Amino acid sequence: MLRKRWQRMAAVAAAAALLSGAPLGVPRAEAFIGLGDILGGAANAASKSSAVRAGYLDAGDNPVLQDELYKKELGDAAREVDPEAVRVTEDVFAVLLEKGDYVLRNDSLPFRLKVVPNNEFNAYCNFTDFICMNDGLVTACGYNRDEVAAILGHEMTHGYNQHTANAAAKQVIADFAGDLASNALSSATFGVGSELTDDWIKFLKVKNINVPNEKDADRNGFYTMASAGFNPGGPAAAMARMSYYTEHRDQFTDFFEPAEHPDTRNRLKDMAALLTAYGIGHPEVRNVNDVYFDKELLLIAEPDGAQDAEEMAYLIAGGIAKGFHDHRFVTDWNFRTLEDGRIDFLDDNAVYQPLKNALRAEAGLGARFQTMVERAYENDSKTNARATFLRAELERSQKNAALRRSQAEHTKDAPYKALNGELYMKLGLTDFAEKEFRRASALDPNNLRARSGMATVLSARKDYDGALALVNEVITKAPTWGGGYVSRAIIYRDMGDHERALADCNTALAAKDVDSYAYKVAGDIFDAQGATENAFVEYKAYHEANPSAKDIPATYMARLR
Repeated sequence: MLRKRWQRMAAVAAAAALLSGAPLGVPRAEAFIGLGDILGGAANAASKSSAVRAGYLDAGDNPVLQDELYKKELGDAAREVDPEAVRVTEDVFAVLLEKGDYVLRNDSLPFRLKVVPNNEFNAYCNFTDFICMNDGLVTACGYNRDEVAAILGHEMTHGYNQHTANAAAKQVIADFAGDLASNALSSATFGVGSELTDDWIKFLKVKNINVPNEKDADRNGFYTMASAGFNPGGPAAAMARMSYYTEHRDQFTDFFEPAEHPDTRNRLKDMAALLTAYGIGHPEVRNVNDVYFDKELLLIAEPDGAQDAEEMAYLIAGGIAKGFHDHRFVTDWNFRTLEDGRIDFLDDNAVYQPLKNALRAEAGLGARFQTMVERAYENDSKTNARATFLRAELERSQKNAALRRSQAEHTKDAPYKALNGELYMKLGLTDFAEKEFRRASALDPNNLRARSGMATVLSARKDYDGALALVNEVITKAPTWGGGYVSRAIIYRDMGDHERALADCNTALAAKDVDSYAYKVAGDIFDAQGATENAFVEYKAYHEANPSAKDIPATYMARLR
């Protein structure tokens, strides 16, 4: 089967005589053999930009490349990473992935996160959907989950809206030679076992994002984190924290390059406006830390723990906003008087805690707030305020729904997702492999590669009965396809049944549709048994069938050179 993803580059490919496909078993099509000619030649700027963008998109859908960039990112601080920063960030990230309203395009990888020891107030998402978060940023935010969610939502937007691929072409053309671009973006170079040179790392870590894309990331990041249940005041609070660092350049490394990012205070205003709209127009922060409700001063926020007064003002206003956003009727607030006379409402969600704590700090303020909320709902029912203020969010949600439907219709993308699953498995990343196999199956329930791949996932988790049942279904449906036998050989190998595993390797190689990875599996088995000469024979055959393979053990590869 031939890869056809390069159809989107047809005009450029025709002009440069690029190859338009490659065998599916190859990690990526060698479609950039002529990219150096495009970048260094007389092709117009539009052709160059299209070629580089397409190259980033295709290379960015390569698990091997994502894994290499993940491993190369070590941080800059000569210390261990802050474990609390890791715990908080990973926990928040898991919630965003599960509950956030966003669409991951078919030619994008699953998000992968790494928190590194680095004191700088910074984070980034590269074109492979690898998000790197400095632990210094998390500690500077006082480990606040809502501020961390805002930053992660922002970086996720760069990934799912493919900002790097869309924005990096100009810098690539200006700063890098054609040969380097050709080599770095020719993702066929990056098979399992690849090593990236320092020059390639420099090239591939290009992550400049232009101002319009930064604004898009701010806006969509807001909705991503808010839809996942976090405090909608988190983005403005995070901007308030960032502004402190950007305004004290003599003390801290600036978070943003001014040429690439909107002014931080202007971004804060934008986030504050989104917060107010999210709360049906009712909450607002003025004069740094004054919290207003329907243009009437409700309270003056005070610092709390690691958060200063301005941050707390936005987190308090965020509690109000979420309350109005998530509850259509005032009765949903369930206002009640506790035994100690305090007013309580809604539930124990942590998002509401800053608001509740602030109201309890002043006698009678809770009751006044209840009156204001009840009056607001009465007025909203007369003005249709909910529909007006939530129109932008509704339009975004509808666009996401349409994009999901559109992506689901591209069943031709299923083989690529299944291939990614196989690559993740070879990298030992079972959870990511499962994500790609499931994405492939969602696109095409009959995709055999995805089903046999899921069998190897089950095997890696020691569910051998489930693995064998699934792979046997695949073999029954496609008895002439070698891939099914390779998957079963892997399962038998995991079970320690080397005799059956080797038998299935032989069957895979004798099948009508041969799968040469059987040589690799057999070589691994013989190597584990100490039968080095038998292993060498298998690895040699694997190398002959796949000359670009880089996943052969070094001792054997040395003999093959």
